[in-house]
Amino acid sequence: MSSKTIMIVDDDRGFAQSLANLLSASGYRTCVSYDPASALQQARNQPVDCALIDYNLGATLGTTLISRLGEEGHAFPKIMLTGYGDVRTATLAMKLGAADFMEKPYEPGELLESIETAIGKARDSAQMTDSIRDARRMLRTLTDRENEIVDAIVAGSSSKQIAEALGVSQRTVEAHRANVLQKLGISNTASLVRLAVLAGMGAPQA
Repeated sequence: MSSKTIMIVDDDRGFAQSLANLLSASGYRTCVSYDPASALQQARNQPVDCALIDYNLGATLGTTLISRLGEEGHAFPKIMLTGYGDVRTATLAMKLGAADFMEKPYEPGELLESIETAIGKARDSAQMTDSIRDARRMLRTLTDRENEIVDAIVAGSSSKQIAEALGVSQRTVEAHRANVLQKLGISNTASLVRLAVLAGMGAPQA
């Protein structure tokens, strides 16, 4: 059974409960809100893996709620549901950060697939963010000269070219490179380049 929590936001209580039943039967935990204020409160008080948000929430539009959730830093994916779908609405929802846009009545299989896809992409994005943070943290342990050499390596310069550019011997460059690999706990230049590119250092030259 899935331990993922899906937040349903719809002012149609019957529809929201029907959707909750479908998701519960599919192994999800659910929390239901009938208005944006309670949805925001739920998002603040518990972990949410994905939100299904109706476009028409009475006095407030679902796009407004998506925007508010984003402003508050809630990074879980949001899928917009609507019975009044059109290209303009879908485009606006996507620009505000919606992971998908589905029209009512939804097809259960398609909806469940959309949820899993959205959660998977969000997880991959979070993992990438963690990897970038770790790479930058590791590179902050290097000296300015070591960072200078790493930047040149990422740009595709050879040890000889780096030595000429910095006005040092090639042996000195090689010693710095060896120290960098030891500090970062990696064994070769290819791994160093991957780490540096992930952290946003340098740019490979064509």
